[in-house]
Amino acid sequence: MDRGRSDAEQAAPAGTAISMRWWDAGLGLTVVVLAVLGSSSDRPTGASLAVVAGLVVVWVAVVRPVIRRDDGLLSRSAVVAASAVVAVGGAAVATTPGFAAVQAFLMPTLWTLMPTIRSAITANVALCLAISTGFVISLGWSPETLATVVTSEALSLVFSIALGLWITTIARVGIERGRLLDELREAQAELAARNRDIGGSTERERLAREIHDTIAQSLTGVVMLTQRTRRTLAEGDVDGALDRLTTIESAAREALTEARTLVAATASSGLTGHDVAAAVERVAERFRRESGVDVSVRVEAVDLPRDLQVVLIRVVQEALANIRKHSASPTARVVLSARRGTAELSVADDGRGFDPESPSTGFGLPGLRERIALAGGSFSIASSPSGTTITCGLPLEAGAAAPTSPPAVDARPAFAGEVPS
Repeated sequence: MDRGRSDAEQAAPAGTAISMRWWDAGLGLTVVVLAVLGSSSDRPTGASLAVVAGLVVVWVAVVRPVIRRDDGLLSRSAVVAASAVVAVGGAAVATTPGFAAVQAFLMPTLWTLMPTIRSAITANVALCLAISTGFVISLGWSPETLATVVTSEALSLVFSIALGLWITTIARVGIERGRLLDELREAQAELAARNRDIGGSTERERLAREIHDTIAQSLTGVVMLTQRTRRTLAEGDVDGALDRLTTIESAAREALTEARTLVAATASSGLTGHDVAAAVERVAERFRRESGVDVSVRVEAVDLPRDLQVVLIRVVQEALANIRKHSASPTARVVLSARRGTAELSVADDGRGFDPESPSTGFGLPGLRERIALAGGSFSIASSPSGTTITCGLPLEAGAAAPTSPPAVDARPAFAGEVPS
């Protein structure tokens, strides 16, 4: 269909919009009506039957194939079909005046054949003129006949145009609604695809955080213990090496447990119930064994939902891992307390510190900031040449709204130093 035409020029409903069975049924009913009218008329029966047969032939050979098309174009075949319809209508009335009833079938046919409103109206006007001519031929010329014919065909034309415009408008609205529905389905499919992509990306980020904060940290501890064991063996201390091997085995088993837990999508940190204080103690004890850093722990019993417990333990694990890798501090302090509806955690060391404002090349601290932000908590870092303190606060109730921007970083005067991961 030509999209350059205005709405007023758009096509009447295409033939394929209506089942051909109904068109065939309409033709059959028309043929029956014409046969009854022809048999009761005083006109020659042979001529009436010839007109009825001609209508069937025109329908099957010329009109029906064009109605089945749906290209919306004013083609030569459509013009030929419309001309044949006009001719058979005029011939029918010229043979038997009562055959004027055929226009009840022919007028909708023309609306369906013609692709635009203007062409459909033109075809209907031509049909009315042909039928009027048929009346004059069959009834003879007289002022009374002319007045009757003009009145009858004018009313028929007005009714046909009104009905055709109404049906065309309904069809156009239906087509527009169908188009909008298709666009809506496409938009919904695109939105679903984007949501799947976003969900996959979010899940990958979550898994990256979990792997970094659990398995990666455990394997780092295993590597460091292995290096110390090698040095112990080089010094000839077999008993010390055996002790470290026992520690390595324990660390490796814990890493295996964390890997299996992660595969099971439970993100477990060894927590049971709401005993997060005991979990912090276990993390600190494990860190002491693996690193040799003296970790002091002062924790209060806080009642946190399970998902916030996991966040808090991940902060402790990452902060201690940074102390081991970057601070060169012999000591560390972990403090957990509950104040004004918030669980406050701080992890401090006495190492060489770093510049919190410098870009980080690792995943650890940015991952912690994002994890805390998603949990609706606060996160800050204070660092100087005498040590670093990481502080975070988590709401004691789940479902707190996450901040709209990343938490601010509270930093002391910066200086050149190594940036932790």
